[in-house]
Formats: sequence, structure tokens, C-alpha cells
Amino acid sequence: MTAPATERTVEKKAEAPDPAYLAAVLRRRQAMRARLDQAEALFEDVDREAVRLLDQQYQVAKSTKADITLDEDTQYATVTRVGGTAEAKVTDREAFEAWVRDTYPEHHDFRIVPARTEVVVNRAFVDQVLAVVDAARAPQYADPETGEVHDVPGVRITPTRSRYYRWTFSRASKRQPLTGRELVANALAEGRLDLESPLAIEAAAVQADTP
Repeated sequence: MTAPATERTVEKKAEAPDPAYLAAVLRRRQAMRARLDQAEALFEDVDREAVRLLDQQYQVAKSTKADITLDEDTQYATVTRVGGTAEAKVTDREAFEAWVRDTYPEHHDFRIVPARTEVVVNRAFVDQVLAVVDAARAPQYADPETGEVHDVPGVRITPTRSRYYRWTFSRASKRQPLTGRELVANALAEGRLDLESPLAIEAAAVQADTP
């Protein structure tokens, strides 16, 4: 049964947004997008340079962690090097199988499959060779019985995960009630941190302040 007309819900007619407010929101949105695009491009450049310098520092000092500071007493972030991993793999099967055939024929065989013959290398021996190469960090196999060292063809140590850097902002604590992000925001607002000047100018200024 249809409800009386007086009880029917009257849908509110949609109203257009205030033109001035709409224009302000759209203007702010797109202006922020433009600023973000510029910041992302600048960030890619400085991030690439930071990784290059951290790699250089690691090669010299083997340091895997660095504090990031606003000044001598204010640390607001850290960066930690997470090392990559690599393992030995057979990358040229034919070269490796030929080496096994000529050097360790007891681990080399043939398997007859209908319409073709396949070369078979003992899987346990392959694992043994790769384990030795992993340990030596070089494609070499030291015979456990004779002590003879063989250069193993067709085997390489290949990266399975690239090294990367983990960047972390500091958390608030009793000693420092502000988080790293808040410290940066304050430093920018107070003009103590400059993100506009070229890095070379900032580095020169820091060196000038250093006694």
C-alpha cells in the first residue's frame, strides 16, 4: 500500500558547490600536484646521490649505519645498509656438463628418452659443487680427495637480492618529545633547513661552520 503523500520522503535537491570555494580547492589541488611532481624529481636526484655516497663510504669503512642530523645535537633519522645476497648457479649448462664429463665422469651419464638422449649430471654432485663455489665466492671447486682446485665453467655467483638502504625517522622519546618528521617540519618553518639551494652550496656552508 502506498504511503500517504504527507509521509513520503522528499529527496533534497542537489546544490551546486560554492563557485569560489570550488575554484580554491581545485587551484590548491593542482598547484600541490605541480609542487609534488617537482619534489619527486628533485628527490630522485638526491636519493641517487645519497646511495652513491653511502656505497662509497661502505667500500672504504664498511660502515652499515649512519645517523642523520639537523645539527650536532639533533638526530632525526638513520639510514641502514641491508646487504644483498648471491648464490652460485649453473648459467651455462653445456659448459658445466662438459666439465663434469671430462673431469668427473662418474657423475656424468646419459638418459635415453623416447626419440632423444639426454645428458644427466648427478644432482647431489651439482649441489656439492655449487656449495663449494658459494663458500669460496668464486667459480672454483677444490676436490676434497686430491685438493686440486678446478675452475668451473658454466657457473656464476648471481645476485638473488640487491642491496638497499633502509631510511627511518626517529621516534619521539623522553629525551626528544618530537618525532623526526616533526623536527624536520620545525626546521623548515624556522629556516634552519634549506631544501632549495644546490647541495654543493649547503655542503660548503657546513664546512665553513665546522671549526
